[in-house]
Parts: sequence; structure tokens; C-alpha cells
Amino acid sequence: MKSFLIRLVPILLVIIFFGGSILIHEIGHYVMAKKRGLLVPKFSIGFGPKIFGFRVQETEFVISLLPFGGYVAIPQLADLHEIEGKFNLPDDAKPGTCFDKVVTAFAGPLANILLAFGLAIVVHFIGLPVLEEELTTTVGYVSPTLTMLDGSQVRSPASKAGILPNDKILSIDGHRVKKFDEIVQLIALGNKKNSRNKPLASIELERDGVRLQMAVNPVLISNSKQRQDAFRTIGIYPRQTLIVGDLQHLDRTRELELKKGDRLVSANGVPLFHVQTLRDMASKNETIAMEIERDGTLQIVSVPVVKLAVRKPFCGLTFSKKRWKLDFIPADEDIASLSNGLGQNFSRIQIFCNNEKFLEKNGISNGDQLVALGKNRVSSLGKISNSLRYADQETLKILTKSGERELFIGKITNIHSANTKFDHLCGIVFEPQLIIHRPTAVQQITDSVDITFKTLGSLFSRSSNISAKHLMGPAGLIKALHTFAKNSFLSLLCFVILINVNLAILNLLPLPVLDGGIITIALLERFIAEKSLNKVLTKVQAVFFAMLVVLLAYVTFFDFRRMWAEKQAVFEEQIESQLIIHHDR
Repeated sequence: MKSFLIRLVPILLVIIFFGGSILIHEIGHYVMAKKRGLLVPKFSIGFGPKIFGFRVQETEFVISLLPFGGYVAIPQLADLHEIEGKFNLPDDAKPGTCFDKVVTAFAGPLANILLAFGLAIVVHFIGLPVLEEELTTTVGYVSPTLTMLDGSQVRSPASKAGILPNDKILSIDGHRVKKFDEIVQLIALGNKKNSRNKPLASIELERDGVRLQMAVNPVLISNSKQRQDAFRTIGIYPRQTLIVGDLQHLDRTRELELKKGDRLVSANGVPLFHVQTLRDMASKNETIAMEIERDGTLQIVSVPVVKLAVRKPFCGLTFSKKRWKLDFIPADEDIASLSNGLGQNFSRIQIFCNNEKFLEKNGISNGDQLVALGKNRVSSLGKISNSLRYADQETLKILTKSGERELFIGKITNIHSANTKFDHLCGIVFEPQLIIHRPTAVQQITDSVDITFKTLGSLFSRSSNISAKHLMGPAGLIKALHTFAKNSFLSLLCFVILINVNLAILNLLPLPVLDGGIITIALLERFIAEKSLNKVLTKVQAVFFAMLVVLLAYVTFFDFRRMWAEKQAVFEEQIESQLIIHHDR
């Protein structure tokens, strides 16, 4: 029962905040319409067929099938009968004046801003736990290379431009920055290009008290396998304070008298501003002379570097036509024997598959043991790889909780394998530097408005790499809200603030059907004869509504593509967790 409630809470929070954001918008229209003496025959959350409804005076309140927004039907506000349906107004119904229409249309976005402001006050008073590095604009590490969409390695744009660790970034393309995620966002949303039509970012930074201007050419990088999610990036990471939190893996490190709370200042004479610098150094040295600060004094400590297996070997099969794969991973964690990699004989080899229907159909589960290939029992990943490499089809014998099962697989399109991965470790686990950030409510709203307008600017710019497929529709918003609800309530509130500011601004765009369009039409009608506009505007609004539906369907398509990619990523994470070797056990 407890686990059910734990799963239920995020769903309830999504309903409250997503539904509430739509509801508060429509309540704004409704309250102002009633105050101005306008009739409201229908109040709908969602579009399409009615699921549930009730009537209060002249207004029918309904929940509709498609949860993609909502509407309040106010015939005196705008003639949207092709969208909302026809309503017969009483003969004594007052015509809506220009002022009635403007304030009623504006009340919806205003309600969203007020909700966002109220939530921002809550965030301010509670305080948002963030990593110290999130609030800096100082570079801690410059990646030497980046992996492109085609898998190739290129020198990072930041490295090419000459950006160095400890450089303080002041502005991107003329926009001042106050924290590191603003740097990432401004580069991703950039819309400048150079004479060779390559992405361009103008970066102002401070180095040793001197201001420098640099022209950097960002590259497109994606964190997922979905090409449409690629964004501009330059390969920089924020400055970190490296405080020893724990010592693991290496008994020899413990003997060096490193203590929890020691701050790492430099390694082999190189200042340390990011943990990756230490990792790079560990791969090239047998020992590292670390300068540490303890109780206000500096000390030099020699730390040995040890090469350890950190990732198990594995063998995998890919079936591209069916978009599913099988992976074979040893359950053993005998670190000493893992150096033999694919040729090692393991006591147990587990099978993992990303196709749930395949698993269910054959009565097996991820983690079950592979016993044999055909008639031959196997204990080596190398033998599995060699046997399957030239096989058109094969039968696997799997040991499940209920006994042995035979699993038939058809033509294999690809076989991939990887040997044991080694890394050079110093055995230091660093303490996350958390601080309580209390941005003012005005600052939170201003930041949300700023990022919304910058996103719109990039969206409508031909020079940017942002397009409609990067946008998040209702399905994507619900998924993101659910993720935030599971992880952090305060992060959820911050995202809801952004959603409401977005909703307000987008609705105020001067486009037909939207609130901004209604305001624009009302002002036009104030200065141009209404009869000459009425028929034209009705048709224009119907066309724009159809275009809006098409755009919504387009964005939702990419929402679901991202969800599919995330679902596959869950399997990849599960595989990765099985491959990691836990030295501290």
C-alpha cells in the first residue's frame, strides 16, 4: 500500500499543477467576463467530447477528452463558433465593448503570472538546494574533445578558441550571465553565424583582471540518440570546489592521512578547478603530488594512482529491424580475474533484453542466467561472440526461477562486444557543495520571461539551430512534470513557474485564436468598421486554429519520440549499472 501511495503522489502532483495551470488561466477569463457582465455558456478543461459536466446558472462546466488546454466560451468576446460551438444569446445580452474584450482576454495570462508569482514566493522562502557550481560563471574545465552526432571526435570549440580554466564568463552574445546554466542556454539558443555559415557565439570573459572578447564556433551535440535534440555547445564545465568527502578503494590512500574536509588546491603544480582535471592527470601519472588546504594551512601529499577494472566485459546482439537487443553480462565481480576480459570463464552469465514483450512471451526476466548456446554450454563471452558471429539463427538455453527454458532467436544483424575497461583512480570521493539559493520572486519571474523570449527569438530565427521539433507539447510537459514530481518538489515548483510564464506570454502573441489575437482584433474593430472584419476574421481564426492543431500534433510526435528514446535509455542505464564494478563492496 505504501509503495502504491509513493507512485500515486507524483501523478497527483502532475494533475494538480498541470491541470491547475490551465484551470487558473480559464478562471481568469471566467471571473473577468462575469465582472464585465458577459455571458459564459461553457467552461471546458480540455477539448473534444465531454467526459463529465455540470451546470451552474447559464454556464456548463465540463471535463473534455483531450487534455491539451481548455477554453471559456464567451460569444460576446469573440466569434469562435467553429471551434467552441454555437450558442444562442438572449436578446437583452449586452454587446462586448472593446474594453470588455481586452480586459477579459488579458485576465487569463494575468492569472498565470499571479500563480507563478505566488509559487515563486514559496520557492524564495523555502530556499532551493543547489550545487555551488550551478551559481558560478567561472570555467572549471575545458573539454579537449567532443563527440559529434556521427560518433566522430573533434576538438572542442572552447579549446580551439583558447578558453582556459578559471576564466570568468561575463556575457554571451551581449547578454549578461549570472549563473552557469544561463551560459549553456544562451549558447544553445544562439542565432549567430559567421561568414562560412557556421554557428557563432561572442563570449566576453575576464582573465586575471583583463577583459577579453572571443569568437567561438559551437558544434551540435546531443545527449541522446535522437538527432532532433541536438543543441549548440562549446565544451566547458563550471568551476568546482574539491572537498574530500570519503576515501574508497585504495588502502594505500588511507595511509596518506587525507581527511574528510581537506580541500584540493592543485595537483602536480596544476591548479584544480574541476574533478575531471584530476582524472586526466591520473591517467598519465603513477603518483600525484596534491596540494591540500586543511585548517587554513597548505600541505603537500603524495597520492598513488592505481589502475583498476571499473567496467565488466560484455557481449551484445542487435536486431535493427525489430529495434531490440540482447546483452550478455557476467555476474562475477572477481576483480583479479577480469583482466582476462572476454576470454575469462565466468561462473554465471546473465541475459538482459530491452524488449518487454519478448521477455514476457518467453517467460524469462532480465538477469536470468545463460546456460548454453544450442547444445554447447558456455561460460566465456568470447565463445558466445564467436559462435553467434556467423550464425543465422540460434537457440539459447536460459535458467529462470522456474527452471530451464529454450529461447529461439532469428537472424542476428549485429554483434558487438567490449573488453574489461580500466581506469586510473586516486580513491577520493568528493563532497557535493550544496547551498540554499533564495532567488526573489521577481527575479524568478524575470528569468522565466527572459528565457521564454530568447527561445521564441531562436525559434523564429533562420540562423539558429532551434525549431518547432525542439518544443515541448502537452505530452512532454506532463512527462517532465512527472519526472520533477518524483525527484524534487521545489524543482517541480520552479518548472511550474516557467510553464505559467510561458503560457501567459504565448497566449499574448497577437495571433488569431490566442488571447493576444482577440485583443488585437478588438482594437482593430475599435478603429475599423466591424461588419467589414467579422466574416474575414471568423474564417482566419478557423484557419489559425487548424494550424495550431497541426503544430500541436507535430510537437507531440516529437514528444513521444523523446519518450521512446528515454524508455530505451532506462534499459541502457540498467545495463550500465550491471557493468560497473563496485570496488567498495
